[in-house]
Amino acid sequence: MLNFNWASHVSELWARVFIITAFFIPFIFALTMRKDYIFKGSTDKKKWRDLKIWVLILVIIQTLIYAYF
Repeated sequence: MLNFNWASHVSELWARVFIITAFFIPFIFALTMRKDYIFKGSTDKKKWRDLKIWVLILVIIQTLIYAYF
């Protein structure tokens, strides 16, 4: 079993900062990917298939939800 008793001493502000920062790690990873790798195997290169846009949208939604609650 995981024991998270150590986390009870972390303030709520620092916990939020840590989690929101963790949401941006996939976003930074997606930004560093080359376009030819993102569209690899795709028959068309439409804008809605761009991974960078989807990751940006998901990170914004997750950050807003977590910052609100």
